[in-house]
Amino acid sequence: MPFTFVEIEKRKSRVIVFAFFFLILIYFLTAYLLLFIIENWFLRGEEGGLLWPSLEHSLYALVAAVVIAFVHWLNSTDNLILKLSSSINAVPLDPKDLYHQYLQNIVDEVAIATGGRKIKPMIIPSAGMNAFALDDFAGHSIIGVTEGLLARLNRSQIEAVVAHEAAHIASGDCFTTTLVCSLGELYEVSVNKLKATLGQENRGSNRGVGLIILIYIVLVFTNFLSKTLRCFLSRASESRADAIAVKLVRNPLSLAEALKLISQKLHSQCGAQDNMQSIFIVSPQPNSLDEKENLLANLFSTHPPIKNRVGMLLAMAHLDEKSLDENLKDFVRVSPVAKPVFSLEAAPPRTGKWSFMRDGIWNGPFSFDELKGISGILPTQWFKAEGAEQVGMAFDFPELMDLFDKNLPASKGTCPNCKVALQEFSYEGVPVLRCNYCEGYFVDHYKINRLLIRQDYAPAPELVRLAKLVAESKDKMMLRNYKNPRFVIECPVCKKCKMSRQFFVYSYPVEIDRCTACSGVWFDKTELEVLQYIHDNKETLLYKDGAF
Repeated sequence: MPFTFVEIEKRKSRVIVFAFFFLILIYFLTAYLLLFIIENWFLRGEEGGLLWPSLEHSLYALVAAVVIAFVHWLNSTDNLILKLSSSINAVPLDPKDLYHQYLQNIVDEVAIATGGRKIKPMIIPSAGMNAFALDDFAGHSIIGVTEGLLARLNRSQIEAVVAHEAAHIASGDCFTTTLVCSLGELYEVSVNKLKATLGQENRGSNRGVGLIILIYIVLVFTNFLSKTLRCFLSRASESRADAIAVKLVRNPLSLAEALKLISQKLHSQCGAQDNMQSIFIVSPQPNSLDEKENLLANLFSTHPPIKNRVGMLLAMAHLDEKSLDENLKDFVRVSPVAKPVFSLEAAPPRTGKWSFMRDGIWNGPFSFDELKGISGILPTQWFKAEGAEQVGMAFDFPELMDLFDKNLPASKGTCPNCKVALQEFSYEGVPVLRCNYCEGYFVDHYKINRLLIRQDYAPAPELVRLAKLVAESKDKMMLRNYKNPRFVIECPVCKKCKMSRQFFVYSYPVEIDRCTACSGVWFDKTELEVLQYIHDNKETLLYKDGAF
């Protein structure tokens, strides 16, 4: 396989020339077929026999084919990586997310092994397990994985998967696949639109409807050719990429374990369209042909059988399938997140003396520094300043706020319950905001899926009991009227409106507060943990006997 820059560029040039002339050929054959149909259907009249397009008309068809192919090429290759990554919902890494930092390190290490090529990692916010690679004309390369893969595989397995995708890039296969997928997208979209048009067509001339049907048939045939080409190129390159990945990381067993786990764990839940299947390490839309070896499978399956790929890797590791199953049976993943992380910073000193009430008795007066040394003081305790008559809770006095915010950085929000600054906190690697007193969390809506996918901490027995009680009471909770939701607390971050008290989703009976402006969610103490446990055990807690 080529690895040098010169060899890769030569291969790219050949692919570009081949793909462009393939487009011209497809459009010429399509135009010629349409000419033949139109001339025989509309122009033949009473005369018998078939009318073949004249040489002049054929030249017109060729010119039209070149023009259309050129326009198609420009449209499909413009912002190539951006369009394709957007179509599969891939997004850049969150620099504050510890899991994403972990992925960045792995991609950087593998990139060095391929010769130091710059590769940008991306993430698909899906619970499914899969990985992909993209490459364009300018040498911009992307390797992406799903959140599910990042949360369920160990480091050596993720490294092997990333090496497989890097092998596609280094060998030049990735550019070919990216280009063919982009060019084939137009056919699939056109077929789907024409199919919808035919379903809505209720009137018009028979010939007009017939012409649409003929165009639809031609596009289906064109899409078939494009899909066959994608399948052929992808199926031939996957086994080569597996072999190159072993050379890069020298660990065939880890890649075999990864492929086995991916094939068993929801790899279809990636939201990829049919024309994008070939960019993934395992087909995101598996079908009965995937594990077969025959002419039909070679034509219509984008990936070789997982069993064959795993068998090849096990042979390199001098192991058998029984040994692999034993390894996976005892497989225990080690989380890259050791413990929750707080961001801390020293707070400035304060002057003045204050008294506070505890157990019905006033204590003090104390200086601010003395108050900092007293444990158990809460924002909801009564305070009064020395020499003043005003009495109020601690959060009513701005000068006391740093008493509770001690050693905290600049805040992005305020706790809706305690009125103190929220603390930046790493929860299972995800950056969230937390109140250190009531232990509530504010989570941006696009980060919640990461928390539901990751399983770094075992729940405490009391939390399990509470989650089961919530799940068992779901039928009674569903009777409550949420057509007129309650608006109780103000959004702690955007502060634009009151938050709506509602179920997280209708199928998960956990009440949360959701901002109608920024969509952020406030979880009171234990609500997030209960939601996580119910999500992880929904089959046994919510779907007993096959019913919700």
